Amino acid sequence: MVIIVVRYLKSMAFNKTHVLSIKTLADALYPPSPDGGSGSTPLSEQPMFVERIEEGVTTHLDYREFLELKALLILLNTAAGTSLLYGGPSSAFTSLDLASRGQVLACLSRSSIGLRRKAFNGLKRLLMGTALSYNAKGENEAPHNPVWSSLKYPGPPVEASNVTAGYDFLGKSYVDVNNDDEFDYIIIGSGCGGSVVARQLCKVGKCLIIEKGTPLPSDLKDVSQCESEGMSKFYEKGSLLTTSDGSLMILAGSALGGGSTVNWGCCLDTPKYVREEWNGMGLSQFHPDGEEFNGAMAEVKKYMGVTDTGIVHNGMNKKLIEGCDKNKFEWKVAPQNIKDTSLKSAGWTCFGPRQGNKQGGGITWLREYSDNGGKFFEGLAVKVVTKSGKATGVVVCANSDKDSPSKWKTLNVRRKVICSAGSLHSPLFLQRSGFRNKNIGSNLRLHPVSAVMATCKEEVFGYEGAPMTTVCTEFQNGVNDDGYGPKLECPSVHTGVMAAALPWKNGSQFKEALESSSKMVAVIVLQRDIGGGTVTGKNKGFDPVVDYVPDTRDEENIKEGLKRAFDILRACDTVEKIWTCHVDQPQYDAPSAKAEVSAADLVNVEAFYKAIDENGVGVNSLGLFCAHQMGSCRMGQNPNAGAVDEDGELWECENLHVIDASVFPTASGANPMITTMSIAQMLGSRLVEMQKATERGAALLEMRRVRRKKFGGKRNGKLNPLWIGAFIVGAVGAVSAYVGLLKM
Repeated sequence: MVIIVVRYLKSMAFNKTHVLSIKTLADALYPPSPDGGSGSTPLSEQPMFVERIEEGVTTHLDYREFLELKALLILLNTAAGTSLLYGGPSSAFTSLDLASRGQVLACLSRSSIGLRRKAFNGLKRLLMGTALSYNAKGENEAPHNPVWSSLKYPGPPVEASNVTAGYDFLGKSYVDVNNDDEFDYIIIGSGCGGSVVARQLCKVGKCLIIEKGTPLPSDLKDVSQCESEGMSKFYEKGSLLTTSDGSLMILAGSALGGGSTVNWGCCLDTPKYVREEWNGMGLSQFHPDGEEFNGAMAEVKKYMGVTDTGIVHNGMNKKLIEGCDKNKFEWKVAPQNIKDTSLKSAGWTCFGPRQGNKQGGGITWLREYSDNGGKFFEGLAVKVVTKSGKATGVVVCANSDKDSPSKWKTLNVRRKVICSAGSLHSPLFLQRSGFRNKNIGSNLRLHPVSAVMATCKEEVFGYEGAPMTTVCTEFQNGVNDDGYGPKLECPSVHTGVMAAALPWKNGSQFKEALESSSKMVAVIVLQRDIGGGTVTGKNKGFDPVVDYVPDTRDEENIKEGLKRAFDILRACDTVEKIWTCHVDQPQYDAPSAKAEVSAADLVNVEAFYKAIDENGVGVNSLGLFCAHQMGSCRMGQNPNAGAVDEDGELWECENLHVIDASVFPTASGANPMITTMSIAQMLGSRLVEMQKATERGAALLEMRRVRRKKFGGKRNGKLNPLWIGAFIVGAVGAVSAYVGLLKM
């Protein structure tokens, strides 16, 4: 009997019971308007809604997660199950009237039991994020959603460009044939690290990029930029990934070009105080005056067309500037790699590069790589192959064959394996390969983000135009003046993400907030986290499990950032209402006469501050998300301090380099694209110079290959006399050769 039940639950399809629970949940979370006007049709009756839910979960959830979801939906269809979730006597959720269902959900959202809050937040994010973003039209029709009209949301723009990004990918059949293909360099991942280093290495050897994410279409006009489709195609796990406790949404690019394909175009330099910190950790290449890193950063920005001139701010960023100026908070223009920030369509670049307006890696670095003969393979890098402590190949497979070892294939490599799979997947690749340095998978930084939101008298249309063109740096030093404070910025806010992130107190409040989204302004608090988390693997080590709880010091800075974001919005002339992402956060109503600050208003302000302090940053009680992942294979001057050395080479294996954001020693404290690319440019240039020196037979530069081995087998951090001897012998030989050349 048990076996039959398990098999039933594992079947990847919804039945009538599941569908009934989904529909009754959706209508309670986002109730139909009673007046018969716009928004009066229940979500349960909207075309394609349930189908899109099923499509998303079957595509992106593993069978265990899908089993848990279906079990939860079954519980809601029984009185006993509903009582268990609700914490008190109840009829089956699906049999309750709309008001009673709302009361059950309100109790779940505020429950003192973490698992109940996790269940509520998971259901709300999935159902509401899909309901307000999915495309109800066919594949060749303009995207449309039945709810958008009531939100005054126009949907994705129709404008497109003639930019192409189609590259020749080796198909699934490539791993099925028995050949002896060999590469000089294999690069795992095409994101901010992999795309930059691949562009360099393809000029000195035969290269292959292995990319598990979605390739860009040959004609970028085929990118729909519909939110649900963009999230499903271009984000890790279709944007459904969270921390293991469900409290923090994780947005990570999973496409050709990685995060640079879907980020918000904000191009901030690595802050000076962060570089000073890294230099103090023994990594002198990051010294603020270091010519090598500065040169790499200048090259990256030039290549990407980064500029801070001629920036056109959208309505949301104008509010941030207004509020900062009135509070005398420091702010600056955030440099952009978006060519034309005045275009409304710039706000949709996070769902794919339809217009070719943002100069992401997929249409810049990788185009040059492809033009120089670089190859691509859509699939998975299973593990590295080693011999005598050196990387000699990579085991690969098609995405659909990760559970079928008989279909895996080993590709040989002559020189280097470059792991650029990102901070979620680089540690998993190394762990699957058997490496055990304590820094692999630990020290994960996420830049946890929460937000303060406001509605204005006028329409702002915050989703139109370049999303993140300003940054408030007033509080980046933090409450302890240690450089671990927040930056305040404006996000890209579309209907699905908004529905997933907005606090839900009751259905009416939630729907009212969403229906005013065209007038909404959001200021995010992006915390440079001092505390770290871990990433480990499940499903045979291929899928990331992120364990992360904000450090108490980070919590204090987040609360301070929320207060200051509130101050910024409160100072804006036309702001009417302000709230945070706390479930129990009271709403602030701005006085009608902004010029006069009344005693009553000051009381309301202090009450708002107090509520932020009291609500804090509790698990599943404050909406949190992250779009930055860093540090899970950090760089260190010895194996105890990091997983890789200053060249990105793994301490445990020669010829295996990690070049992506996972090598950050600590959080970057700024949007990490430029830092990641600059590190890749610097380390890639070293690899190129090393190869050129090898080809010339230059002994002095060739010695660099063994320089790092003074740390003794790369495992214990102690000097190894054998390597010291080898270094001395090599140095003497090199000097002798040089003297011989002078005599010729």
